[in-house]
Amino acid sequence: MKKLLFIALLAFNFTANAQETDLVTLITNNQVLKTAYESETLTLKEKITVVNQQVEEGNITENQGYQLISKIIEQENAETDVAVDAAEENYDYDWGKETSPFDFAMGVQMDTVVKYSTKTTPYLAFGVGNVATDGAFANSEFGYMRSNYFEWGIAARTPFSKTNNKWGIRYGLGFKYNGLATTQNRMFGLRGENQTVTMSSEINLRKNYAYFRNTYINIPISLDFTTTSKVYNEANRRFTTKEGINFGIGGYVGYNINSKQFIRYENADGYKISEQQKGDWNVNDFQYGLTAYAGKDYFKVVLKYDLSPVFSDNTVDQNYWSIGLQLGL
Repeated sequence: MKKLLFIALLAFNFTANAQETDLVTLITNNQVLKTAYESETLTLKEKITVVNQQVEEGNITENQGYQLISKIIEQENAETDVAVDAAEENYDYDWGKETSPFDFAMGVQMDTVVKYSTKTTPYLAFGVGNVATDGAFANSEFGYMRSNYFEWGIAARTPFSKTNNKWGIRYGLGFKYNGLATTQNRMFGLRGENQTVTMSSEINLRKNYAYFRNTYINIPISLDFTTTSKVYNEANRRFTTKEGINFGIGGYVGYNINSKQFIRYENADGYKISEQQKGDWNVNDFQYGLTAYAGKDYFKVVLKYDLSPVFSDNTVDQNYWSIGLQLGL
């Protein structure tokens, strides 16, 4: 047993000496590392930053970087006779992860630098909508509270910097349903071959209105700003998120895939009838417009305005607008 223990200690000592020799050779052959290692003016954090950069550039491996940082810390302790506390010095390893139970048990912090990457989440939006007729928002012929919209999809946000989350680009893919509710017992109809207008209904519509809905495949893209950030918690060795305000401005393009009119009425026999009238309705195939939003990262107010009119050949342009709440990114 003693012989085995002796052999194990001898092997450990040989490995340690080999690693020490490798580190000396590594430092000697890399002028950047040699300058940083021997510098008396650089702080511990600055020296470790140099090692981080060498790892990122591929000049040394992550394992070599970790060993070198350990040696720099050991050298710092030897020179000052004071143990260097990672939390007080606030130095960071920005490569690697805790990949083994041994590292975790020994408290090795291999990934304490906050990094931001593309974030993808589903979203849901709903609210009221209407049209601006020749640019005028007031006195619409459609009900302001009954006309509404609904949107769902998936959105992604990519920050411009991996270490700063404030500015980024938001983009996604979704489906949007724009609704218009008529008033005064009117419904949509065609006048001539290409004019879509509202006209008095020959039947008594339930609640005196018909409902018209367009469905679009929608691609939004916006310049996004947020104060939400992540902080590394030394106590529990985890990243925590501090939510902040979020706003953005941008635009969207869409393609119409469905147009329907929904009418409900009661016939002469007292039966309640619901009809769905699907057709072209001379709706513009393509939709494009502007959007702006503000609020929390996962809860915000969204405003949209179509630059393209709803109907393609009407003599008077009617541009759809909507305002509502969005849940999600």
